[in-house]
Amino acid sequence: MRRSLLTLASALALPLVAHATDGKYPGIGMDYGVVAQFDFSKLAHDPDTITSDGYFDIQSVAHFRITPEDEIWLATEASPVVDIAPGQRRWLGGTGLQVDNLNWYHQGYDFNFRVGKLDVPFGRAQNAAPGLYTSDFVGPYALGGMIGANYEYRFYSDSLGIIAPNLSSYFVDTSILSRAYFQPDQQTRRSDGGAANTGKPNSGALVVNWLAPAQIPFLELQAGYMFNHKGENVAADPPSPPQTAADETLRTFSARYMIPVASTTELGPTLAGHYLDLVPFVEYVDVTNENGIAGNDTHYLTTSLTLDYGRFTYGLTHTNKSQNAVFGGDSNDYLSELSVVYHLTGVIDLTLSGGRTRQGGDTSNLIGFAIGYSGAF
Repeated sequence: MRRSLLTLASALALPLVAHATDGKYPGIGMDYGVVAQFDFSKLAHDPDTITSDGYFDIQSVAHFRITPEDEIWLATEASPVVDIAPGQRRWLGGTGLQVDNLNWYHQGYDFNFRVGKLDVPFGRAQNAAPGLYTSDFVGPYALGGMIGANYEYRFYSDSLGIIAPNLSSYFVDTSILSRAYFQPDQQTRRSDGGAANTGKPNSGALVVNWLAPAQIPFLELQAGYMFNHKGENVAADPPSPPQTAADETLRTFSARYMIPVASTTELGPTLAGHYLDLVPFVEYVDVTNENGIAGNDTHYLTTSLTLDYGRFTYGLTHTNKSQNAVFGGDSNDYLSELSVVYHLTGVIDLTLSGGRTRQGGDTSNLIGFAIGYSGAF
């Protein structure tokens, strides 16, 4: 969760001048969301070390429709862009405004493509696994804000369902679009190094999604391969001693399945919450030279179980990250969290999440609370 103040102003101002589409083009639409979140953590071995962080996360995606098939997407986010130090307590500190996406999107009958600043569709744990913190933990392979293009083609079959390969070519955005407004020193630069930070579209990813085969209609599978060319240097603030820059490669496989325990197609029981869905999810990602650092090989395994019943969603997630011996010994980091979401209305959610994490040799207990509002016009 991170990034728009300008966005909030836009979200409030545009409805005053916009009107429902009459079928003519160009047209405009917007999805927006505001989350107020408070995070609390404490180092397990040091009860006096308390870290707290309260912040807003304001997001919007504006769709400027040029033709029935073509749109310009502009996505912004205002949220903390400066990390909080252990033991620090802050409220609304380190906030910046960032442009997440700015691209041309074309939707054909059985294909689509994007060109511009975009998120690379690789790995699904950041979206499929429940909880407040998993998306940040798997962030090293959830590439967002890249400059490039991706193309997807969808094959349809009555027996096989949908098979959709997606090909991307990209590089790290080091333009003015990468600047965190209100925190300008956070702008990405070529000198920062790291994987795919080359200024050339010589990094890429291939992902294949397989959805809803006839015999298992609620199954979703993904397999993918990613290659990120090394930058001139390793990533900013590298560990000591200095490491050699190297190409980064990633392989992923995930499976998600929805089990309608008490299925119903009637609207009344659904609105009354008389249904029960279980959604198990597993994803494995193998990373060679993570972040463009030679020998920094890591492996991520995320498992989660989501239960939906009426207005409540319950989630249990565990992600394990194992790291090979390159900085002085093998290590195993992890994040486990239990979360509960209450859908207060169709647009307001209340979320409570608690868990335990170990990163860099430190074990911490976590608890977080969020109030979220989302809408569109």
